[in-house]
Amino acid sequence: MSKLYPLIKWFACITLLANMCACTYKEEFESSPSDYGSRTDKNEATGIRSYNTQMKAADHNNHKMVFSQYSSDVIDDMKGIRSSFVIITDKNAYVAILLDGTATGAKGKGIKNRSDRTIISPGIDDHSDITKSLKPGDIAMEKYSFPTIPNPQDLSSELHEDLSKVIRQLHPEITNVFVSANQDFINQFSQYAHESWRGAPLDTYVPQFNSLVLNHFGGQGIIESTP
Repeated sequence: MSKLYPLIKWFACITLLANMCACTYKEEFESSPSDYGSRTDKNEATGIRSYNTQMKAADHNNHKMVFSQYSSDVIDDMKGIRSSFVIITDKNAYVAILLDGTATGAKGKGIKNRSDRTIISPGIDDHSDITKSLKPGDIAMEKYSFPTIPNPQDLSSELHEDLSKVIRQLHPEITNVFVSANQDFINQFSQYAHESWRGAPLDTYVPQFNSLVLNHFGGQGIIESTP
């Protein structure tokens, strides 16, 4: 037994060290910008949101709108985001994001629409003679694209919180921040951005925009009451 004791003690030390390293790595990853799911999973299990919120009416009756290139550039630098389009109104900020899968936990709940990556040969596997044309500016497609999240309420609350903090730092005057990774929403915002890039004012689109965001986000919801 005396000969086995050092071996048993050595094995116990190695096991303890391995467990400590695993826990440390897990904690470091969960607190890193690459993980949007740890706090979200915990909060959804307990029913607690990760930031101070209250139920109140969402006011989408905007009177002006501008595309913010600088805000989009800052959001693009966040982990897990391929592209973004930020619209600032006289009241709110609206953010359309295209996720790239480099961060975990971006989807809090619900479903995620994955792009169809089936490879077919025209005229052999695909017997359709219909050619689908894309609108100028469309970047989220059904085939060979990045995953999208249809319902904005299914986004990770942690991701929403981090995005909101960035937007509020850049635009402290806005009331609320709305975020979506919906395919149609992304493409529509991309078209607004293209209009802005060519120098066209966006105020003529305000009625259409208000209808879009009201239908997409609804008139009631959990809105941040404090930054």
